[in-house]
Amino acid sequence: MHKIFIDLEMHPIPRALKEQREICTQEIIEIGAVTLDDDNREIDSFCEFVRPDYVPRIYTKFQKLTGITTADIEQASPLPEVLPRFVKWCGEDYEIFSWSDSDIWQIMNETTLKNLADLPGLRYMYNHWHDFQQEFCELLHLQKVMNLGRAVTLAGLDFTGREHDGLADARTTSRLYVESRDSKSFDRLRKLVIDAFSGHTFTMGDMFDFGTISFPDE
Repeated sequence: MHKIFIDLEMHPIPRALKEQREICTQEIIEIGAVTLDDDNREIDSFCEFVRPDYVPRIYTKFQKLTGITTADIEQASPLPEVLPRFVKWCGEDYEIFSWSDSDIWQIMNETTLKNLADLPGLRYMYNHWHDFQQEFCELLHLQKVMNLGRAVTLAGLDFTGREHDGLADARTTSRLYVESRDSKSFDRLRKLVIDAFSGHTFTMGDMFDFGTISFPDE
């Protein structure tokens, strides 16, 4: 059974569209994913921009955050075309992991909004989905979750690519997974975390995962 690591980049639906936002407040603008084999080696990747239905342009702050431009989404296929391609790419025998549960909720809510909830393969995906952020923090006995960038720093890894790039974030999550499954790497990681938090004075910044905060709409 292979392992898939996914990361979605999303953009808020304009606040004027109240009816749509009651179901889903954001739209997917990029899907990035990598596949690991039984030996935890990367064997394939998936990356596509997605053209949203309700977002006419990428807000400046999100362009800076993700690197995704209005031109990128204008040339992309819509979710009813991209999501089936992604589900087909996943195959039939896999476990899927994301950093936090926001991605699975996004797919659930957006497919409901766009009448795609019955897309073949989605039920299997939901039933085999893992929140690796929660699992990672529980393995290290942390009392709160942390964003991906901080986890990479604590693990002593270099972030490959740009943060908030779908494929780069998916690949980085897979690297943390591999580290957590290797006994020597995990012992090293646990020691790094203990050292990082020993004698630490907690601040308001420690109480929140600022990487998950959405910017207000323009």
